[in-house]
Amino acid sequence: MLNLAEIFQSGMVLQRLAPLVLWGTAEPEAPVEVTLDGRTCVAGTDSLGNWRATLPPRDAGRDLILTVRSGGQTLTLTGIAVGEVWIAGGQSNMEFWLRYEKHRAGETRDYPDLRFFDVPKLAYEGQERDFDYTRVGVWRRAVGEERDYFSAVGYYFQKSLAEALGIPVGIVGCNWGGTPSCAWMSQESVERAGHAWLEADAEAFRGMDPEAYARAMARKPDNATGDPFHSPFNEFMLPRTPVREEIEAFLAAQTPLEPGISALPLPQNRPGVLYERMVKAIAPFPVRGVLWYQGESDDNGSRGRLYRDMLAALMADWRRLWDRRLPFLIVQLPGWESWFGFRNNGFSKIRECQRLAVEADPDAYLCSISDAGERFDIHPKDKRVVGERLAALALRHVYGKAVLCDPPSPTGALREGRRIEIVFKNAGTGLDIRGGALQATEVTDAAGRVEYEAAARGDRLTLTLRREVGPVTVRHAGTEWFLVNLYNSAGIPAIPFCLTVE
Repeated sequence: MLNLAEIFQSGMVLQRLAPLVLWGTAEPEAPVEVTLDGRTCVAGTDSLGNWRATLPPRDAGRDLILTVRSGGQTLTLTGIAVGEVWIAGGQSNMEFWLRYEKHRAGETRDYPDLRFFDVPKLAYEGQERDFDYTRVGVWRRAVGEERDYFSAVGYYFQKSLAEALGIPVGIVGCNWGGTPSCAWMSQESVERAGHAWLEADAEAFRGMDPEAYARAMARKPDNATGDPFHSPFNEFMLPRTPVREEIEAFLAAQTPLEPGISALPLPQNRPGVLYERMVKAIAPFPVRGVLWYQGESDDNGSRGRLYRDMLAALMADWRRLWDRRLPFLIVQLPGWESWFGFRNNGFSKIRECQRLAVEADPDAYLCSISDAGERFDIHPKDKRVVGERLAALALRHVYGKAVLCDPPSPTGALREGRRIEIVFKNAGTGLDIRGGALQATEVTDAAGRVEYEAAARGDRLTLTLRREVGPVTVRHAGTEWFLVNLYNSAGIPAIPFCLTVE
């Protein structure tokens, strides 16, 4: 009868210098004694047998033992570390396993201080009984093939963090490919910030028999999310970028789904469902903050414009669950054109919403990867650059280290005739245009495109126009596909922007 919540296991990492909240079940109205490294807390269960205990904060440590006792039963967890813990949240680019990442072959050294817990992907009642989930929902160490299960972004983030801080670092992966923001927030917040998502969901399920839908989901192979490496799609699409002919051959070789099932709406995309079944399953497990890489699935016609409010509401929902202002490190989506029959319909709108949401939130920070996209793959294979830039943001804004981590962003523009100077913050010791000519930057006036020459010096980007013009618009990284080559002195690329210069 005595149990701990699933996330509490041998080999886990607990957050240092924070109250250590643990919870589980036992006999109703019975005392529960929890001891970690000689420190004990006694809690009681309620009439349903639920209990919650809070141990006092402690500093980093390794190889600790946790015991929980109640009603003559004892649970013992070993190999526990105390250090830094972050959630890796979002969709497929955060989910993207290290197994498939570009630099994986070079990651041969074992790091037992780096540990990863993947929250089981559950979207409907009984899914955990319909399929095998024994290979997920476990704490793994970054040793041997175990590291293949790590979120690649999370792995490179925690590796950089551990090297800088010299303590264990844990990542809790709470993500699911292809999911929109509405799935990761409360229904109440969706109602307030993005009612159109609720309307679309209601329309998709109009007239549907809930029991028939549940039976269909239990027969759908895609819902077997307990072992990512048994997915033919993942094995085909994620290690590299196949060409169109290979994709057509892959699709032709797949066994057709039972008639009608493929047309049914995906359970994991429903408003509030992953918030209820995944986020709440781990809250309030003590963590330092959240890494968030998501937004691709909010590129959905008119609903894309809602993303600023959706992201703000999502952060507020998670902070309420943890009862503290968790810092959010937000990855701004890179350039991309098309993939697997899908086209970029509005990522520029999502990027703008991400920037605006971060600017309005004193505990959110923007990570620029505008130089790291892939034109014909929505899943860039280089996740090391993402993880390392997120780590730099954390080291500066959360841990107070003196590192340049924020992307160059324009603060204004000056003009003298044909000469335009754009002033940037976060330039460090100076901006740098790598590789010769400035890329991904277009200047236009009422007559069309205006040619220019570019130079960077200090905190200024100078554009010298080749003809006399009136007011112009300078648009940087505003197309579907781009690769930015304007950097600050820390090698962080400038974020997309659009300026009108009189």
